[in-house]
Amino acid sequence: MAVIETQKWLHTFNERCKETSIKEINNNHIDLLCKPLENVFEKLPPQAIQYELLQYGLFDPKDWYRIEYVMEELEKQKVWKRIEHEFLKLKKRWKGPDIPIYIFPIKKGKLRSEKEQFRKNGVAYKNALFLFVSTELHKEELKAMLAHEYNHVCRINLIDIPPKITPLKESLVVEGLGEYAVNELYGEKWLAPWVNLYSLDTLQKIWKEHFINSLNLTGIDAHQKFLYGQKRSPFTKWIGYAIGYHIVHSYVEKNGPFTSNELYQKSADTLIKGSAFRLE
Repeated sequence: MAVIETQKWLHTFNERCKETSIKEINNNHIDLLCKPLENVFEKLPPQAIQYELLQYGLFDPKDWYRIEYVMEELEKQKVWKRIEHEFLKLKKRWKGPDIPIYIFPIKKGKLRSEKEQFRKNGVAYKNALFLFVSTELHKEELKAMLAHEYNHVCRINLIDIPPKITPLKESLVVEGLGEYAVNELYGEKWLAPWVNLYSLDTLQKIWKEHFINSLNLTGIDAHQKFLYGQKRSPFTKWIGYAIGYHIVHSYVEKNGPFTSNELYQKSADTLIKGSAFRLE
C-alpha cells in the first residue's frame, strides 16, 4: 500500500471548489477526500470520517482557497516521495505491517494555550496512518513524525487490543515507544518539546501520586487528561507523554540495548517494572 497519492485527490478537490458554490464546498470535502477512506473506517459514513480527521488536523473545507499554494510547496519539497522512502526503511527495520499512508495539509489555527500555528500532526490506526503537514517542516521533522506514528501502528498491530479496553499503561507506553524511536533514529534534536518539560523527580512524584492507581483504567477516551493534561487539576500539560517517554528511556538505560524491533514488542508491564518508575 505505502503512500497514497492524495495530492491527486487534493488537486481534484481544489478544481471542483473553483467551479461550485460556497454551499457545496463542504460536500466536495466529504466526497473527494473522505468518501475514498470508507475502506479504512469501515463502520463510519463519510461525514463521520470527516469529523474524525478534522479533530486530528485535516484542513477545514472553508480554507480550500489556500490548498493550491500549499500543494505546490509540498510537491516542490517532494513530501510524498520522502515519506515513501522513509516508510520503506522503517517497515524493513521494524518488520512492520504494510499499511496505507495518507498525507494532507494541516488546518490553520493554534492549539489552545499555544502561541505557534499548527505545523504538523499525525494519527495512527491499526490499518492506516495519517499525516497532516504544513509547508514549513524540515525534512527531519517529517521523518520523525512518520517514525513516531508508524511505531504506533506496529505496536497497535502487535498488542491487538480494541481502543475501548486499552489500559492507561498501554497508552503511556505506546507514546513513549514512539518518541524513543525518534531519539534512536534521528537524535535528541528532533524530539518533541514535551520530552524535556519536567525533571525526572517531578515526573516520578506525579506518577506516584496520580498515575499508579489508574494504570489499568480502560478506554482511550478516559486517558486524555492523563496524556495531555487538564486545567485546574494535578495533570499538567503533556504529562502522560513525558512519563511514557521516560519510562521507555529509563528501561533501555537499565536493560538495553535492544535490536531494532525488539523494544516495541515488550509488554507495558515489563517496560514499567524495568524502568525508573516504581509501582509502590
